[in-house]
Amino acid sequence: MARVLFLTWDGAGNQPPAAALAAALNRQGHAVVFAGNEHQRPYFTKRGFAFVLLGRAAGRWRQEAQERMFAVKREAIWACPEHIDDVAQLMAQENCDAVVIDCLMFGALAAAERLRLPAAAFIHSAPGALMPPGGPFEAQLFAPVNQLREECGLSGLRYLWEAWAPFPAISNSIRALDPLASQAPRSFQYCGPMPEEELGRARWISPWPSADGRPLVLVSFSTGPYWDQSPRILKTLHALADGPYRVLVTAGQARIDPAMVPSNAVVVERAPHDDILPGAALTITHAGHGTVLASLSHGVPLLCLPNPVADQPILARQVEALGCGLSLEDAVAPTAIKSAVERMLHDRSFEVKCLSLAKQIADAPGVLFAVSHLESALRLSGLN
Repeated sequence: MARVLFLTWDGAGNQPPAAALAAALNRQGHAVVFAGNEHQRPYFTKRGFAFVLLGRAAGRWRQEAQERMFAVKREAIWACPEHIDDVAQLMAQENCDAVVIDCLMFGALAAAERLRLPAAAFIHSAPGALMPPGGPFEAQLFAPVNQLREECGLSGLRYLWEAWAPFPAISNSIRALDPLASQAPRSFQYCGPMPEEELGRARWISPWPSADGRPLVLVSFSTGPYWDQSPRILKTLHALADGPYRVLVTAGQARIDPAMVPSNAVVVERAPHDDILPGAALTITHAGHGTVLASLSHGVPLLCLPNPVADQPILARQVEALGCGLSLEDAVAPTAIKSAVERMLHDRSFEVKCLSLAKQIADAPGVLFAVSHLESALRLSGLN
């Protein structure tokens, strides 16, 4: 069987589905090694994967204040010239037969294209939400990506998602969530959810009595380290304070003063969404792809308050366009959040649309199809 190198970075929504895809490859008998920065090592080694540093670029990969965050990610991850040499050296060092590259690592993708490596791109959202042609995220990366491509003798791109088209391109989304699915290159495969098994977790136990019939509202904003979600959480708690519903907040790294938590709410650091969502009436979220897909998988409508980055605003608008929820601006007042929650809990059309989409998600081919597609496209099955 094959030895497959996974190149990834420490985002909040890209590592879990990459780990799920890698675990599925493991179950098929393939060996997997992850490469990234030192900060990522514990995440992957505790899941049983080998982990190595991604060459010279790993030394530039560091935590920064929010105002420098994008610049650092651009220089050391998303448009990193060092990846052009790092990838070839790492493939030889680790004796790998193929490489799966996070779709935002455009330097690594350029290296794979130039060297004609057996490579695949892993798209951890709906492609047309994550990198729409002409969109603001593309505008930030367009010049540095084309500059590094020129440096390694490759032609420039008209649109950045063209960097994914030469490879088998695996998305963990569904076509309905992608507003540009009809325009996407034919090589893109919409496989649907790739949920990661949570390690050693006990089943979630509700803090409310089983006889409590109030609707359950899950509040789940980004758990990543790059955005302080405290103001968004506090505003939502204020909006829902003492309302006729139970409110469960998964706060991640945000620190919430217990004195600010109303009597109808409970704040925890993390909780397994697959245990909570079957009993939830509504999810209030930043519109990260993983939370959106998980909620829709259970037929739960979404009230979206997206961070102004990457795929979140577009996914929020698409959820609203599909009739599966509403989208509000981050600066919205608590009264508007409360009004939206009341409307969604009383208008069953949102639930009906979500249940229809849940069936589409259930019918998606999933991670086993992704593995089969990679084995065929990268010719992994016949390797010893």
